[in-house]
Amino acid sequence: MNSTRYRMSSFGRKTANTIRFLRPKDDLFQRVEFTPSRSFRSYMIMIYSENNLPLEGPTPVGKPPFLVRRRTVFTWLIPLLLLALSLTFHKSYGGWAAYGAGIALVVLGEVVRFWSAGYIAKDAAIATGGPYAHVRNPLYFGSLLLAVGYGLVSGLGVWGVLFTLTLFLVFHLAAIFYEEKFLTNKFGEPYLDYTRRVPRLLPSPWPRTTGTGRFEWAQSLKNREQTSALFALIFVLLLSLRFLIK
Repeated sequence: MNSTRYRMSSFGRKTANTIRFLRPKDDLFQRVEFTPSRSFRSYMIMIYSENNLPLEGPTPVGKPPFLVRRRTVFTWLIPLLLLALSLTFHKSYGGWAAYGAGIALVVLGEVVRFWSAGYIAKDAAIATGGPYAHVRNPLYFGSLLLAVGYGLVSGLGVWGVLFTLTLFLVFHLAAIFYEEKFLTNKFGEPYLDYTRRVPRLLPSPWPRTTGTGRFEWAQSLKNREQTSALFALIFVLLLSLRFLIK
């Protein structure tokens, strides 16, 4: 055995400050503790929460790349930069048609994210039903729709869409690859079989698995998806100021 493993129970308590490792040494296990950074703890909790995983059991650990650890910060700053560009150049490429299409994509993106965040698999196993039967990363697909929608609403046309889409791919693809490696180490062959059936980011029009589960609003709210929806509403309203500022 050459991989380091630990128990996630430390992450389950807000007061926990250390992570307990079981490190292989001379065919035995040596218990090691360390104090992780707040961003690392938060990110690991997020992975478990978004994928409906139990907070117990051995799981491989590896420090996430910089783009993965800080992507939340950048995904809040990037729309603000788009807003600055929109209000600076005062463009309206595509007119009301592009604006309406952008609004529709933002709404659809939030619907997808709410559906994904509230879908609960039985026995706290990784979700394979509902939206997860069509695409492995439905939350990220919802974010992709939001990114394209923001680009259209900005009035910057193709340039706005390319701007948001490029930065989406830079930050979110890094997170997707990291999380898929994490889940592969966690579940092994069952998860690999799931990845062979279900596409990574662009959903299949028909379900690729027969996974079970159910949607619950409480789970969506627990994952603070309402915060994302509120931000989307405020951001669209701010982008709409370009119609008032000449």
